[in-house]
Amino acid sequence: MKTLLQGGLVVAPTRADLLAGGDVLVDGETIAGLGARGEFASTPVDRTLDVSDCLVLPGLVNTHQHEWYLLGKGLGDDRLLEKWIWECLFPLKAQLTPDDFRVASELAALDMIRGGTTTCVNHLVAETSAGEEEAILQPVAASGMRQFFAKAVRPGDVKDDFESARSCFETWDGAADGRIRVGLVLEATSHWVAAGQTTEEMLIGGHGLAAELNTFITAHIAGGTMSREDGYLKYVLETGRTDIEFLHRLGILDRRWILAHTINTRERDLALIAESGATVSHTPSSEAARGGGVTPVREMLRRGIRVALGTDGPMVDHTNDMLEQLKWTRLLQNQVHHIPSSIAVDTLVAMGTSYGAEALDASGIFGTLAPGLRADIAMFDINTLHAAVTHNPLSTLVHAVRSSDARHVMVDGELLLHDGQFTRADRMQVTDLINRAGKAARALGRRAGLL
Repeated sequence: MKTLLQGGLVVAPTRADLLAGGDVLVDGETIAGLGARGEFASTPVDRTLDVSDCLVLPGLVNTHQHEWYLLGKGLGDDRLLEKWIWECLFPLKAQLTPDDFRVASELAALDMIRGGTTTCVNHLVAETSAGEEEAILQPVAASGMRQFFAKAVRPGDVKDDFESARSCFETWDGAADGRIRVGLVLEATSHWVAAGQTTEEMLIGGHGLAAELNTFITAHIAGGTMSREDGYLKYVLETGRTDIEFLHRLGILDRRWILAHTINTRERDLALIAESGATVSHTPSSEAARGGGVTPVREMLRRGIRVALGTDGPMVDHTNDMLEQLKWTRLLQNQVHHIPSSIAVDTLVAMGTSYGAEALDASGIFGTLAPGLRADIAMFDINTLHAAVTHNPLSTLVHAVRSSDARHVMVDGELLLHDGQFTRADRMQVTDLINRAGKAARALGRRAGLL
């Protein structure tokens, strides 16, 4: 099927002129062409979408997300990270069922699609069986979005965990017509080391497995409070090294890593990240919600470090909204540096799109509007009460547009959201899903002793 997206404000780095208005031609799964208004008027198409009131940009890429966290929204809101992990996260994690994973995965996928996110990294903090992985990934396949599923490896019987990870990769990597990919979670932050969730053997072996499978690795890094009693600083003083130095000394810090949070970094840490080619996944609303500090994003970008964006999990900051992350990133950096233009708006858009694709070694597949790439496209209405008037479209996107303004969303050229309505689920299904998720969340909270 050929689709013409007509007259939108098109965000394409190689065609800056299209931001004043242009057309996008989609042929099947891919972008066939970008052009000025009317350039494809003589091209036969099956469908035309008038997007003249829309910003047309690559689908947003969420590089750090915990889908099941939405079942814990509002639990532990007032705790600092260290207490939250022990008093909220671990009790809930211990009580999860396959049905919990399933309903959370289904709701999270629709929530992200509704907000223009077409790809996410689902970072598992819970160990999963084959049945639980099916419960998580079947709803993803049914939703139509992309997911880079990051399976948690733990140090108990590490050989068994490696075989489980290999089996998950063989079963699911490339499933749903390539929209599902599989990588690894190798936790390396000091809090997880202290909790017995990681060992050097696990990290070195896991990195070797990721290299063999040619896939990505994600981990929480350098987060939490700078407390001498129970925070990140305590572990740095006890071990004599930072999280980044730990990975570097093991000889495994490279471009495969997506380093989530990375708040408390020193000068040497930044140099090592830049040298390695690893990606930092910045989650500003989460870090602010936990009072965890502000990641030195502006300095990272200055050093050439790739910084992508993520939402973390709704149990932390109540949101899967990637547009919020663009705005929070700019405003927090403005505050820290006392500069109202701390990060350029076009860089922020890249952080939410193409930088995420690069982190996943998928820049030749999605993340940019360019001929030959997959048609993963989000179209946001900017002709709204809260977004009008527009002088600078990218500034409007970062500061005024809301995720609920997504009008159309495509993955592989398939419209998953059309005129604000899901194409693979009707309103009754969505209402039923919300009700089921609420029931499951309350039951989980009670089993964990938090309600």
